[in-house]
Amino acid sequence: MSDARVLVEQQIWASVTDKAKNEAFNCTNGDVFTWKMIWKVLCDTFGVEFVPFDEKEKFDFVDFMKDKGEVWDGIVEENGLYKTKMEEITCFDALGQVLKLEIQHVCSMNKSREFGFHGYANTLKSIPEWVQKLREMKILS
Repeated sequence: MSDARVLVEQQIWASVTDKAKNEAFNCTNGDVFTWKMIWKVLCDTFGVEFVPFDEKEKFDFVDFMKDKGEVWDGIVEENGLYKTKMEEITCFDALGQVLKLEIQHVCSMNKSREFGFHGYANTLKSIPEWVQKLREMKILS
């Protein structure tokens, strides 16, 4: 995960740090998490019951969501949200690819740290913070 605040902080750091010139850096929150940990946080954030699931069960999230545009339109209207189309605020294809990875993906911030960047965000805490910001902006309810 990459919290936008860490990404911005790193981009500014890289642009004003001579040692970082012409270097490429990964940018993640710098912590370790699994998708399995995130589902509970999302359920708590949105006030829905968390129901454990069988990881061996095949579920195509992208296919499930592909015809939900009208449902989203109803949610927007019912809750007085900023008028958006679901496709404008989501990227189900990218999420689908991440969820189908059969390996545990780990992205290191070691190079950034070695060059002097120490930005960090707690992924499990940043999710509710960003959901709250999106609620304040009337993008989510």
